[in-house]
Amino acid sequence: MQYLYRLQFGFALLRRWPRVTAACLWGLWALLHPDSALLGGGLVVFGVIQLDDVNTTVTKEIQPGVVDGYFRAGPCIAMAKARFTRKWVGPQIQENFMYKPMQGGAYKKGTAFNVLRRQTRTGLLFSPRYYQVNVTEFLEDLEVEMAGPRAAFSVIRTDMQQAALTMSAILEIAFMRHGQALAGDDRSAEINGIEEAYNDGTNASWAGNVFTSYGGQTRTDVTPALNPPVGLINANVGGPISYRVLRHSYFSSILGNEAPGVGVTTNRCMGFIAENFLPHQIVDTTQPEISWPGLKFDKATILMSQYAPGVDGVNDADLGNYNAASETFAWLNFGPQGDDAYIRLYIAQSSKFAFGFTGFKGAREDNQVSGQILFGGNLTCKALRLSRILHGITS
Repeated sequence: MQYLYRLQFGFALLRRWPRVTAACLWGLWALLHPDSALLGGGLVVFGVIQLDDVNTTVTKEIQPGVVDGYFRAGPCIAMAKARFTRKWVGPQIQENFMYKPMQGGAYKKGTAFNVLRRQTRTGLLFSPRYYQVNVTEFLEDLEVEMAGPRAAFSVIRTDMQQAALTMSAILEIAFMRHGQALAGDDRSAEINGIEEAYNDGTNASWAGNVFTSYGGQTRTDVTPALNPPVGLINANVGGPISYRVLRHSYFSSILGNEAPGVGVTTNRCMGFIAENFLPHQIVDTTQPEISWPGLKFDKATILMSQYAPGVDGVNDADLGNYNAASETFAWLNFGPQGDDAYIRLYIAQSSKFAFGFTGFKGAREDNQVSGQILFGGNLTCKALRLSRILHGITS
């Protein structure tokens, strides 16, 4: 009888003050079930999550957990990050380098010295380039249909991880391309990739482009730093790659004690090398800095990138074009780690443009909310004679 009276009293409270009673019951239930999926780290107000709370959680908890995803699509952008990343601030980056030796040489007693100052150094100028990956969700999914905040954040986390891989793929493809405005091929919004950096100004690249300038400098004005002998840093193999060609191209990229540390190629070319050159002491290995599997060749590691230009590449409207009539192979000397690196990845000093998330913005008419992951920066290359690109490789 006592329990029946308490039950009747409870129903009376519920009829008289339904919201207050429900709130009290919800609070009691939350205290007894702190790990329930309906709770999201204090972001719940009677089972409803707000957009501001979503953005806070994405920025503080989800986004830091997917940072590594921006460098997982391919080995090139990962290696650049491992050797050199610097914060970008200002309208341009200037890369200074020496392109002529100082005055000097043998002399006879009584000879007058040439004491005029020689211009031995110059600089390459690069502007920041910007990329975005859009993340869109339905407001109904976030605030109504998901089984509480934990489920909603799980969906957002998955989408953010996919966005990180998308950005990584975009940058990996752009690494292999160029950032110039050519006739019929305006890529001036893209980073200045290795297609334009490692070009002799005479021979066409794998995409059929010739780059007579780099970093704002005309190549013939800066000889031999930007104007190396024709065929030295970009060459058309015009047939199957042989062990002789591979080895010759590797050793022709060595200057003093500087040798390429990495070779990057397509899956087709990688398979051909692994299958045909094993008797020449090419063995399985891993590039330790990025834990990327590859093949050992002399002092270098040959790595495969699914986004290296080749016949299996595609012209993707969102990611970029990495389709080619034949396979490509690049010997890359990233240089030492730190300030003396040769291939350098600059990332904006602003956290918003350093793979930051803008946050979901207010709902549109169709109740979709969207935000963008942003990147600002560029790629610069120095010591161009220490790397080489081979193309026109057929299997």
